[in-house]
Order: sequence, then structure tokens, then C-alpha cells
Amino acid sequence: KSQMAVTNYGSRKFDESCRLFKQISVQDPYRLDDMDTYSNVLFVLELKADLSHLAHHVLTVDKYRSQTCCIVGNYCGLRGDHEKAVLYFKRALLLDSHCLPAWTLLGHEYMELKNISAAVETYQKAVDLDPREFKAWYGLGQTYEVLRMPLYSLYYYKKALFLQPQDSRMLVALGGTYEKL
Repeated sequence: KSQMAVTNYGSRKFDESCRLFKQISVQDPYRLDDMDTYSNVLFVLELKADLSHLAHHVLTVDKYRSQTCCIVGNYCGLRGDHEKAVLYFKRALLLDSHCLPAWTLLGHEYMELKNISAAVETYQKAVDLDPREFKAWYGLGQTYEVLRMPLYSLYYYKKALFLQPQDSRMLVALGGTYEKL
């Protein structure tokens, strides 16, 4: 079930993914594996109360897991407390420096804080860890768009589109960047 929930998340079928993750949570309330992905689903669906409940619950299960820190970081980010989210994602990386979601989410939070150089650094670390991390490639494209460097944006958006060809956001980003040239 967990793999189906993660697959649905990757396919942007968030409602189905959420439904499956809820079932998993009921069946195995102490499970932390993949629950950071569940928190991403709740973040995208803007289900603040559900994400709050999940964050508080996982803190009681094991507050020293990188997944827990990512979940709490997502909750802080959804609440708009980006500085606190950054702290939790950094804590996740102290616990596991290879935690790919933490690197990517940290980049997103730096973007929210308008700290573009830190966002570039963290997204780059994410793609260094896993060159298939399309969200980090997309994030790099966004950072260079903010810096008004469209040729760099194009490069990174193309990388993201190659990895995630069915995601319309990549095409929209590419089209918008080509329009600015």
C-alpha cells in the first residue's frame, strides 16, 4: 500500500495518495517510513489540520528521525513559519545528511525566504545526491528565473522535464522562460 501511495503522489494523484496514506496510518500508527511523503501530500492539498496532527504524532513516535523533522518542517512551512521550517530541515540533515527530501524542501523554504544563494546551494546538493530528483532541477530553474538568468533557467527546466515529462508545470515553466527570451 505504501508504494501505491508514493506512486500516486509521484503521479500527482494527491487525493488517492492521501486516502492510502490515511489507511496506512490507521493500520500502522508507529510507521515513519514514507510518512514524509504523506506530509508532502498534505502540504500540497493544504490540509493544515491533518498535517498538524501528523507532525504532533510523529514527534511522539521518534523525534530523532529525519522523516519526523521533514514532516514537522513541512507543517511549519504550510503555516508560513519558514524560518522554523528551515531549522527542522537542517535538523533532518544533521540526522541524515543523505536525506534527499530534506535538501529539496530546504531549498523550497530558502526560496520562500528569498535567500536565493542558499536555495541554489541546497538544490545543487540534492541533484548531486540524486540526479533524478526533478523537484530540485525545477527548483534550480526557479532560482535562476528569479535571478533573471533565463538561459540557466531553461537548462534546469529542461532537465526537470526530461525526468518528469508528464508534469505540465515543467512545460509551463519552459514556455514562460522562452517567452522572456
